[in-house]
Amino acid sequence: MNSNNNYNNDSSSEDDLQVYETLTKIAPANELLPRKLTIDIDVKSLYPLKPLPKFCKTYTTFFEESSQRECLIPDIQVSDENRTLLDYYEENKQNLVYKRFDQLDLGKRTSNDRTYFASLLANFKRTQPRVFFRGEALFDQKLTPCTSEQIQFDSNFESGNLFCAFKKAENIYDLVIQNDINTRGNTQWFFFSVTGAKAGQTIQFNILNHLKTGSLFNEGLQPAVYSVKENQLVGTEWCRDGFNISYFKSIFMKEYPLSLKKKYYQLRFHYTFKHEGDKVYFAHSYPYTYTNLLEFLNTQLEDQERNQYLSRKVLCTTLGGNTCEVLTITSNSLQKRAFRKGVVFLARQHPGEPQGSYVMQGIIEFLTSNNPQAEYLRQNCIFKIFPMMNSDGVVNGNYRCGLEGSDLNRRWKKPNKYLHPSVYYAKKYVKGFSKERQILLVVDLHGHSRKQSSFVYGCAYSSQVKTIERVFALLMSKVNPFMDYSSCTFRVESAKDKTARIQLWRELKINWVYTYECSFYGQQKKHYQIKDYLNCGVSICNALSQIVKDTTKEFTNQANQPDIQQQMLEELGKMPQTDDQDIGSDSSQSEAELSDDELVQLFQPKTYSIKQKNLSKQQETNNKKKIQQPNSNQKSTIASQKASVLQESPTKNQEQKPPMSSQKPKNPLYRIQAPQRNRQLDQVKQVEPPLMVDKSVQTDDWIYRQWLIQMGKLKKQQEFQSITPTRNIYKSSSQSVTRFIVKNSTMKNDRGRVDSISLMASGLQNKLISSSQQRQMMRYSGSNFMS
Repeated sequence: MNSNNNYNNDSSSEDDLQVYETLTKIAPANELLPRKLTIDIDVKSLYPLKPLPKFCKTYTTFFEESSQRECLIPDIQVSDENRTLLDYYEENKQNLVYKRFDQLDLGKRTSNDRTYFASLLANFKRTQPRVFFRGEALFDQKLTPCTSEQIQFDSNFESGNLFCAFKKAENIYDLVIQNDINTRGNTQWFFFSVTGAKAGQTIQFNILNHLKTGSLFNEGLQPAVYSVKENQLVGTEWCRDGFNISYFKSIFMKEYPLSLKKKYYQLRFHYTFKHEGDKVYFAHSYPYTYTNLLEFLNTQLEDQERNQYLSRKVLCTTLGGNTCEVLTITSNSLQKRAFRKGVVFLARQHPGEPQGSYVMQGIIEFLTSNNPQAEYLRQNCIFKIFPMMNSDGVVNGNYRCGLEGSDLNRRWKKPNKYLHPSVYYAKKYVKGFSKERQILLVVDLHGHSRKQSSFVYGCAYSSQVKTIERVFALLMSKVNPFMDYSSCTFRVESAKDKTARIQLWRELKINWVYTYECSFYGQQKKHYQIKDYLNCGVSICNALSQIVKDTTKEFTNQANQPDIQQQMLEELGKMPQTDDQDIGSDSSQSEAELSDDELVQLFQPKTYSIKQKNLSKQQETNNKKKIQQPNSNQKSTIASQKASVLQESPTKNQEQKPPMSSQKPKNPLYRIQAPQRNRQLDQVKQVEPPLMVDKSVQTDDWIYRQWLIQMGKLKKQQEFQSITPTRNIYKSSSQSVTRFIVKNSTMKNDRGRVDSISLMASGLQNKLISSSQQRQMMRYSGSNFMS
């Protein structure tokens, strides 16, 4: 019974070691077959994608554009009115210049009043998922043809998510970004390209449907820009550009639900094109795609010096068919291997936060290098790295969710094996790893869109500043110039109870479990560059090396010198008390997620929650009732039957048994009629009005209870009328001998004895019983009545 109760419990340790041993088992060496280290770059998307340019070949310092440049385009006054994006399309469909797929009918409305303007739904009930838009399947996805004189938009590439574009006025374009797959919101990340602009032409872009109420764009953040011709001529990679940037509340209401009248937020920026016929990419931050990760891992595995410390395994296959990798970095030496500490790094649970991938790349490059600190860490630690937890979301341009439509960093308490395979197997893997050796540090890498600098979220029940959980965070801030310790918070919030940070800290009892956040912007109103994110990863490793030296007592030859942890604790004790208030995400996950009745239509029954299973059964029952729905005459007969049931009285000779709950028919036409009370009817037949009963209580359960009450009263009347207490006698047969056994708990020695007077009084001897049977009964009872 216990195994059945814990069948869906992710924290059960039954399969932890089995999953861990399966994934870490090394095949025996075979000299005849060459060892394949590289990864086949096979990116699977829900729709065809175009290749992107080779981004980020070099990391050069770029000149920051001034955000105070004046725009020559007149601003358009926006009236404060309540409209939806669907209303906007009906008014401006003649100005549509781009939609992601040519089959999209943007003006179509659904019959159930759930018309999400920019949502694509993926149905996973079949082997190959199919993409639907407002109930219609998309098959051959093609770009909408545009004339050469117009500005051409495109987002059909990896991580792209521009849904449609409208030409509002000359050199002014309104853009709508796509919702996360199988959701009705989560719009913050954007990534698209523009071609066809002339040199010196300035264009205003208005992104109409952002999600969050606040953004760093109002503090000086600029969009990330990549010019193909600029890269060919000068070698410039991604940079920050754009001017006249503002982020404010939009006039358009969200579609979920309209009764709340919540508004979207709008981003407005201007950009001046520098080259004729150039193709320019715009993004929220420097993109890091799934292809970029596979190419980077291949460069590491092809390097003869680095691949001796690095090994890779496929953790699982995601819902969209991509692979989730787990990397192991450690020294090949067997010395002190059993005493090495465990360290775990995770990244890209949220696909629209590419900063985590750049920090992870810096960690991997440092740990596989010839740096003395890296060699020391490899000899004393075993690193388990999950470089991209949500590869499906990265490929399909999601901001926060996977293809199942949920936030993976809110599924660590009870992950579903089929819907959240990367979280399910990563948690099993880490728990098995913790049983093999002590885990010293767990870091989950993210990006933050509303705060500057880099900082951590930690776990601590106590609000005191002098706690062991804050030690490593303070040490990282000492080593990392891009980290601000004053922005760190250490709390266990109920809203984030299902995150990887809190669940691993609580279940594995690890002090140093952090969510490492890197700002989309930078520090002190200066943009982070790609090399700055890489250096953040190196700084984490440098701080870790000091902690490892401290724990192994090998960092100094002076025995009386205080250790690093003690120094950090003393410094923490001198700091003032903080309230640990955080400006977190203001998006409500429940608002953006689809309802249960919508999710039931998209996924297989094995993925349903208990609530969704009950809902599915209810839908099946309702469908059957619609097929076999009684007409109005039958409904009237049902009401008359209920009234007649309350007027009927039970008969004495008729034995009525209560209907079992499992045998109770569902059709109300065939209900078992239950009697009312056993009352004396008047001899004069009068037409009595039907018994007035409140319809709210006149249900099957109420009639059944009334029936039980009447049967109990009838049984009591029969017992008082009878002479013999027949309720204590029951009949049983064995070997053709009829025995009458008296149930008397106080007379244990006389069990089986029958009083002959009681037998005579009850009239049992009036029955036709042969003399031989009577002798057998009396002989069995021990009576001398027949002697």
